[in-house]
Amino acid sequence: RFGEEKSTSGSASCYIYAPDFIAENLTFENSSGPVGQAVACFVSGDRAIFRKCHFLGCQDTLYTYGYPTRQYYEDCYIEGTVDFIFGKATAVFNRCQIHSRGKGYVTAPATPEDSKYGYVFHDCKLTAENGVTNVPLSRPWRPYAQAIFINCELGKHISPAGWNNWGKESNEKTVTYAEYNSTGEGANPSARVSYSRQLSDPTPYAITTVLAGEDGWNPLEL
Repeated sequence: RFGEEKSTSGSASCYIYAPDFIAENLTFENSSGPVGQAVACFVSGDRAIFRKCHFLGCQDTLYTYGYPTRQYYEDCYIEGTVDFIFGKATAVFNRCQIHSRGKGYVTAPATPEDSKYGYVFHDCKLTAENGVTNVPLSRPWRPYAQAIFINCELGKHISPAGWNNWGKESNEKTVTYAEYNSTGEGANPSARVSYSRQLSDPTPYAITTVLAGEDGWNPLEL
């Protein structure tokens, strides 16, 4: 608002720290434009649910900050340019539209080494502005990054290689990057990088399994 520079964490339009937060039909936007990191929504609380929400921004739109926390996004629209879904949390995106406004990376997970799950996308549709090309699904903000895409429709903007190692070969030995039954022009399993996987069984990444934790949380029932 006042034109001063902010850190990534300090740049957010909205901060959510409380557990058991539920939002429906809301828009979270950072209207700063292409000025670097500019978070629209910073989510730190556990068991957060977002349904039919819009997350609008450019770089670093949605910061899934909290760890260990679980977050669930259903029928949401998320847009951005570089690393526009990023952070440490375990998060499931169900039937969401993930829209690239410019060339960059869709996700940048910072999954901790001791976390069983990172990002899981179920039945999502990845789209892009006209002219946007060669967009990787993810790059690892931290070495043990996890991103799984299950039954997702990938637009032609997704790069054939699919994934990026963030300039470190060592990351290739620690990341968990995988797809199951990707469709669309951006689905290209034969061209994917060697350190990613094509899953034969998506069952281990069921929504209720990923988000259960120790308390059996099931956002599908809430």
